Amino acid sequence: MRNNRTFREANERIRTRAEDYGAPMERIPFLCECPDPECTAIVRLTAEEYGFIRADPTHFLTVPGHEQAEKPIGEVISRNDGYVVVEKSGGVEETQER
Repeated sequence: MRNNRTFREANERIRTRAEDYGAPMERIPFLCECPDPECTAIVRLTAEEYGFIRADPTHFLTVPGHEQAEKPIGEVISRNDGYVVVEKSGGVEETQER
């Protein structure tokens, strides 16, 4: 979905800037990557935690409760302290085009 991609791109810029400033071990504020265009929720992760999520391009970061907006194409694959990882079905190419 378009909103997922927009927030994903913003989060990549956040991670890059945090690493530029030497903050990879600190908790960095990332944007929820749910498809809701009105969402402004923030999740604090280390750059390493965010990198682990991004290692698979079909995985998206959401705050708890926002994973419901991912149905029917998203499935929760991990629940963590303060965030949820959702996997989008349909393959990488389809996910990146949304």
